[in-house]
Amino acid sequence: MWQDLIKLPNLLSLSRIFITPIIGYYLWKDDIVSTYICFGLLVLASITDGLDGYTARKMKLTSELGHILDPLADKVMATGVVILLVFFRDMPIWLAGIIVGRDLLILIAAAVLLRGQKVVVPSNLTGKYTFTALSLLLGSYIIHYDFGIISLTYISLVLIALSLVGYIRVFLVVRRGEKLIKFEDRLLYKVGRTVLTISFLIVLLGKLYLFWFVD
Repeated sequence: MWQDLIKLPNLLSLSRIFITPIIGYYLWKDDIVSTYICFGLLVLASITDGLDGYTARKMKLTSELGHILDPLADKVMATGVVILLVFFRDMPIWLAGIIVGRDLLILIAAAVLLRGQKVVVPSNLTGKYTFTALSLLLGSYIIHYDFGIISLTYISLVLIALSLVGYIRVFLVVRRGEKLIKFEDRLLYKVGRTVLTISFLIVLLGKLYLFWFVD
């Protein structure tokens, strides 16, 4: 299993964990250049979150370790950056508690409900969207982007709730010994999800342009 650690998809997942303390260093420096570096590192980490799964599928490098590392790296990075933002960007403790608490609940539920089960539960689609929304939210805190902070807080809270429900449902199905039914991502779902995502990103980036270059 550990030979899989040096596979490219798993190295991409691990990179998110190693990026976290570097983000902390530049948050601590707290100058304009360091702020941009932090934001760039967060963007890089978000890109690796998509690349690890993509390379695993395209290069046929999927592994049991990869199914564990991918969501684990997401949770370690999100938790680390959230704690840093509480200290360096005045993120509300209640919001930090919800974000970190979600990951703890998932880990505890997995430990209790899947105890003795030789099953690896991969991250679900809602979990991926949650990580993306949280990355954008953390990035908004890094650059003091008020519109992003407000809008993405609401979006992240909704996605956190949905992802928790999804994970708990999967855990209960596995615990009962039932077969996991793979989510059928129909074309209509993909189109609707893509349109909503692109529309929101256009608004987010448009207001970010005004925030950076006009205000």
